[in-house]
Amino acid sequence: MELKLWSPFSDLEREWRFDFPRVFGEGFRPTIDVVKGEGELVVTAELPGIDPNEVEVALDGNYLTVKGEKSEEKEISEDDRYMHERAYGKFQRRIPLPEGVSADKIVANYDKGILTIKVTLPEEKTIEPRTIPVETV
Repeated sequence: MELKLWSPFSDLEREWRFDFPRVFGEGFRPTIDVVKGEGELVVTAELPGIDPNEVEVALDGNYLTVKGEKSEEKEISEDDRYMHERAYGKFQRRIPLPEGVSADKIVANYDKGILTIKVTLPEEKTIEPRTIPVETV
């Protein structure tokens, strides 16, 4: 069993999907899905309108980091703007990975605005249950 530090804000975000940047209108934050399959973890991120050459995928300790920037195509003055809902700016997402993942076994592909990252997971060591005899004194 892996012990993790408790973080109340990340737990809130995970449980209620509460997204501070979107609620307060601060920048772009791509949505991601993480799915565990047979021997691999598949991470997909929606990155519409972002040049894949401007996206960085890195393994930092036991975290997969995806970062980049979504830039606005042209500058529009506030007087000419009727409505503004699309978000722009720098982003960074960090996904915790199990121990033993190798950067050599991570593959990233970008197609039609979707970044797909496949992480080969290390083999899990199975621990056989064992009965411990209780001795009397």
